[in-house]
Amino acid sequence: MAPAGYNEERGIEFHRQLLAKLAALPGVQSVTIADFSPLSFSIHTDLPELEGYIPKLHESMEIDRPIVGPNYFRTMRTPLIAGRDFTFEDTKKTQRVAVVNQELVDRYWPGRDALGMQIYIYGRKFTVVGIAQNAKYRRLIYGPAPAFYLELFQELRDPVTLHIRVQGDPQTFAPTVEQAVQELDPNVPVFDVATLTSSMKMGSLFERIAVTFASSFGLLALALAAVGVYGVVAYATRQRTQEIGIRIALGAKRTDILRLVMLQGLRMTLIGLGVGLVASLAATRVLRAALFSVTTTDVVTYAAAAVLLGVVTLLACYFPARRATKVEPMAALRCE
Repeated sequence: MAPAGYNEERGIEFHRQLLAKLAALPGVQSVTIADFSPLSFSIHTDLPELEGYIPKLHESMEIDRPIVGPNYFRTMRTPLIAGRDFTFEDTKKTQRVAVVNQELVDRYWPGRDALGMQIYIYGRKFTVVGIAQNAKYRRLIYGPAPAFYLELFQELRDPVTLHIRVQGDPQTFAPTVEQAVQELDPNVPVFDVATLTSSMKMGSLFERIAVTFASSFGLLALALAAVGVYGVVAYATRQRTQEIGIRIALGAKRTDILRLVMLQGLRMTLIGLGVGLVASLAATRVLRAALFSVTTTDVVTYAAAAVLLGVVTLLACYFPARRATKVEPMAALRCE
């Protein structure tokens, strides 16, 4: 807000009035403000000193440091494990406060009560008043990372992002939000309006590109495997034409021969699928880090691949065997 002529005191007051104005709008469930948006590559880091923790040799203490306003955790639906959220009573004149996530507690204060612990940043002291559940800050596939939140009305930053939880389509509220800002000050711009869903898509952009390529190659590999299995099994079945002719000449019924070939093909299919499933279960362990909301033992994927290859194998047994049983025994005996 500096380009609009605001100093820190006036900027804080503007944000207070704006949040109150937006919270009063019909359909708004909760509203807050922050210096970043989750999964949008905009989170900042800092190098704090944590009470009671001595960094190990060459250990980096660069930790994610979001700066957020009151009701942030309620708006973002990030549960608080202990303590409290930031409030409008947290000001420049009160004690500086911070909220840490569970990962920070587990890594730096294991077995200790984090509430009341001190965080030091460039000589300033912040007291931990809350512990929040771990959340995704950068990318969906990243594991939990330590983070500590500061109160924006104590540590004003520019620019900031409004986070508004509403009923209905969020995009329909964009003009209303812009109008509310303009009514307070027409010189303050509103830009980069987006839903959290679109931010999540941006945060998973690389994964979605990788999944698209992997899915395409996977489907191609599955198709090639199906064609290959069909060709090999069909060829092996056709090679049994003479055997089938002998069985028919000795009095075997055509339906019995067809059943025999199908059962042998089914047995071979089950053995192959069993070996393939074991091998794939072992191989997918290396892909664990690239998966989100899908386990390495996804039942649907395994079942679909197994059913497809099983059906292909049975068809490859059925059609050549069916043709062979229709051949006259003498012709089948002369077949090479």
